[in-house]
Amino acid sequence: MTASPAVSVSLNQILYGPPGTGKTYNTINQALAILAPEFLAQNSGNDPETRKRLKAEFDRFVTAERVRFVTFHQSFSYEDFVEGLRADSDTETGQVRYSVESGVFKRLCDDARTRPASDLGVRGNPAIWKISINGTGSSPTKSYCLDNGEARIGWGETGDLRGDYEQNAYYQSLGGGDKGTLNYFAEQMVVGDILLCIHSAEQIGSIGVVTGDYRYEAQVPAGVLGDYQHVRSVRWLYRDINLSILPLNDERQFTLKTVYAMSRFTWADLLSYLQQQGVKPVELVTVAGADSEPYVLIIDEINRGNVSRIFGELITLIEESKREGADEALSVKLPYSKKPFSVPKNVYLIGTMNTADRSLAGLDIALRRRFVFREMPPRPELLDDVEVVGLNIGQLLRVMNQRIEVLLDRDHCLGHAYFMPLKKDGSQARLELIFRNQILPLLQEYFFEDWQRIAWVLNDQRKAPNDQFIQERTSFAEALFGRDVGQGLAASYWTLNDEAFERMEAYIGILDASRVTADRVVKREAAQGEFTLRELASGSVEVWRADTLLQPAKPILRQLAEQLGVSQQNSNGNALNTRSLGRHLIDQLSQGKA
Repeated sequence: MTASPAVSVSLNQILYGPPGTGKTYNTINQALAILAPEFLAQNSGNDPETRKRLKAEFDRFVTAERVRFVTFHQSFSYEDFVEGLRADSDTETGQVRYSVESGVFKRLCDDARTRPASDLGVRGNPAIWKISINGTGSSPTKSYCLDNGEARIGWGETGDLRGDYEQNAYYQSLGGGDKGTLNYFAEQMVVGDILLCIHSAEQIGSIGVVTGDYRYEAQVPAGVLGDYQHVRSVRWLYRDINLSILPLNDERQFTLKTVYAMSRFTWADLLSYLQQQGVKPVELVTVAGADSEPYVLIIDEINRGNVSRIFGELITLIEESKREGADEALSVKLPYSKKPFSVPKNVYLIGTMNTADRSLAGLDIALRRRFVFREMPPRPELLDDVEVVGLNIGQLLRVMNQRIEVLLDRDHCLGHAYFMPLKKDGSQARLELIFRNQILPLLQEYFFEDWQRIAWVLNDQRKAPNDQFIQERTSFAEALFGRDVGQGLAASYWTLNDEAFERMEAYIGILDASRVTADRVVKREAAQGEFTLRELASGSVEVWRADTLLQPAKPILRQLAEQLGVSQQNSNGNALNTRSLGRHLIDQLSQGKA
């Protein structure tokens, strides 16, 4: 038995923050706070084993379809989310037919509303049958059936319909409609289907679920019409409700036929209608409502879609005070199916929002009013125990974000998740990959390629040129384009210093440029011709000619390796980077092998 969600959990919530702050990651915890709060309380740690247990429990709910996931984008529409028309081609005639198909949110609401009834014997997607028990109004036969958990129809002279009844003379004398009624009742109706016992041509009297197979009684009970010998066991869930069928049935009355299938609405539509009308079941059982098991829809990137267009009129219905069963509950008639619809109280929405795409201030006001917002800021403290060659990664993230807040705003900070892989692999190579593939591209997007500000975030203005990630170079525009054109162009341009990504000094300098001086102590060196190779205390390798630092170093190192016959690949056949190749050359030169 799943515990009820804590009263403090909002029906509608959005986790918001910059990229990489764990918004999607934390939707698992938020979902479990709703679906299994006791389990979450017992597994509240941050260690990997606890996370595995939480993920396994979350996956169990996903498998049970109690959690659904969707991502909003610009082409996502109301038809995808609520309902729309789908074109189908008839394979025989070739004609195109249009049917109404529910979207992800409506399907979730339908399941949240109907699943509890499965404990009462209602099967998945049950057929709904209209039945007239001794006509309209009240009668002793109908009262007996409702009191004793049965449904009965006449034409008893046919005998048992489980036998060879088609040879029965009385059966042969019946019209096609009556024969169809008997066939529906005895053969096509199955356990778990829904019966609507009518009160009048426009009103539902009672609603029940079929609980037993067809049977024939040769002797009817006292007070029951003599030919009402065809019987089904039924659990009557609602009695004497006298509710109009017109809103559900496209404004059409019941027809005169005693038994037939209703095709214009579903069990979920019927339950929603009953909830809206405040109709209560006869037993103290949960058919649908606030006490039902919770269902969760996770909407990733909720601010990337056109919220007004996607939710449509449902933006009002998701409010807690407008949900089914609330004092101010509301329903709407859906535009395609024309059926009444409302949102169950056991449906929870969890959204995620990337503030780098759009700030809270620019968010749809209707959405802001109906959701609780929980900020997910960067958490550099999670990285305070991570060091790469003596560089504290938590402090690195903290300082970079402080600069971004001053130069831009806090909505565009860097999330801690980008650096979390360093907890398992604290190598400089991993740090290099993170900066090359994630941090620098993100900063370019944030600052619209304003390279000066990107350089300030990286503290490049305080570093030695070879430690700068971004370097300003003279454009020589007049030489390239002529004086007339060149004078109107920028005198300089910005370029990425590819070798800086391989230099630990470049990363140390982001945090504290003064530390780089200490790390520039020469650990060892070796000479080859006019070149001197130096390995620094930080592990970086530099190439000097006399008093001049040569950049980039890698082409010169490759040239020396070719001259000396030194391999430029590691044992796996991969090319050595600048640092590894330089160390390898210094080793060979120091040992006199080259």
